[in-house]
Amino acid sequence: MMSAGALTVDQAVVQATTHNLGLQTEDLKLAQKADEKNFSFNRLYPSITTNATLLHLNNLNFSNYEGLWNGLEGQIAGVTGTNVPFSAVTDQLTDDYHWNLAVGLNVQFTWSLAAFRGIVQTVIDYNNEALNRKAAAAKLGRDVRKAFYQLLALHSAVDVFQSEVKVAQDRYTLSKANAEAGLGSELSMLQAQVSYENRKPPLADQRLNEQNAQAAFRILLDLPDGAPLDLEGSLDVTPDELKTALSLDPEKLILAHLSSRYDVNQAQGAVKSLANIADLQSETEWPALLFGFSADPTVNAPFKDDAWKSPSNWMQTSGNFMVGLGWKLDNFLPGSTTGIQIEGWRRQAKEAQLGAEQTLRGGAQDIRSLVGRLKKSATSLDGLRLSVKLAQKSADLSADGYSAGTTSFNDTQDADQQLQQAKLQLLNEELTFRSTLADLDFALAADRQGWFHE
Repeated sequence: MMSAGALTVDQAVVQATTHNLGLQTEDLKLAQKADEKNFSFNRLYPSITTNATLLHLNNLNFSNYEGLWNGLEGQIAGVTGTNVPFSAVTDQLTDDYHWNLAVGLNVQFTWSLAAFRGIVQTVIDYNNEALNRKAAAAKLGRDVRKAFYQLLALHSAVDVFQSEVKVAQDRYTLSKANAEAGLGSELSMLQAQVSYENRKPPLADQRLNEQNAQAAFRILLDLPDGAPLDLEGSLDVTPDELKTALSLDPEKLILAHLSSRYDVNQAQGAVKSLANIADLQSETEWPALLFGFSADPTVNAPFKDDAWKSPSNWMQTSGNFMVGLGWKLDNFLPGSTTGIQIEGWRRQAKEAQLGAEQTLRGGAQDIRSLVGRLKKSATSLDGLRLSVKLAQKSADLSADGYSAGTTSFNDTQDADQQLQQAKLQLLNEELTFRSTLADLDFALAADRQGWFHE
């Protein structure tokens, strides 16, 4: 984390998108989906298993073969001229022959339409997560801009309250001096003192609001608690901005940008995902092609020196190469579990499609509403600026009249309150204008340099 120092609104957005913890979480999710997409071909990998087993037989029982040997003994004698009893063979089987080393290897490929559909699903999931990450970054940028301008408004409001406290303090000082000199009444002094004291708590509240907003802003930018915030910017709305805002056509903006909205694209991505999952489930109903190879060589007496050299000492009882076709036919039975699941996924896809259409309609209305709010602010700002000028002139005249003794304290206080209210209303409307622009940036999923000057 770093100290922000002096920050413009664009620098604050960069700081947040670089260090915000929530966005880092989205980065991790996107990295996982990227791996799944980049290695989606591993769905076609074979399953490979291997094993090795060392056996020691408690007893070598050849009694089943003794009768067979007796039938062969005469033939062996006719060839070799020697009678070889069965015991002469079995007696040579030392303890080494009680040991067997069995090794197994099994390789199997399963290829089906569903496997390839699963690869398509990883691409859809990645695209959806990439969109989520982009939307999260845009939402964060919007929130940072709104919080930035809120801080400017709060700071300006503190200045307004502080200025009014200073005016009340000066008026109390003047009233006190006049009362002590016999030029004013004690009542007038007490009224000025009450007004001065009553203005202190609102100023303290406003400062507390600013401090709380600054703390939240630091969290948004992932800055240390108490890091200095020197915000460089202004709420002032230029005449060109007012003119552009008043000339905006919401229907043109909807036509140009509705399909680019983040919520619209996210809803359409959900439709695509659910539809593909339904297709994937459907394709599990069709046959799968199987390729397999297995080997299970077993070595007798593996600890004898010549055991590994003699091919006749190797046994393989069930090794094979296999090509097969697997087909789960119960899926075609009426009311099968798989059939119900497939229909469920298709219903969810239809529900998502209806939701996407509702999102389109809601998005269009959102754009209309925001443009209307922006125009309302633009229309109000000129009148509010005039109100501030008039209220300032009224407050100045009242202050001069109070000093000269021609204006009552109540009239002077009313003028002060009207000035404070006019300044705060102007600040609130300028904040509304800036915040609405940030909301429109997000609602249109477009850069302001483009849509605000189209």
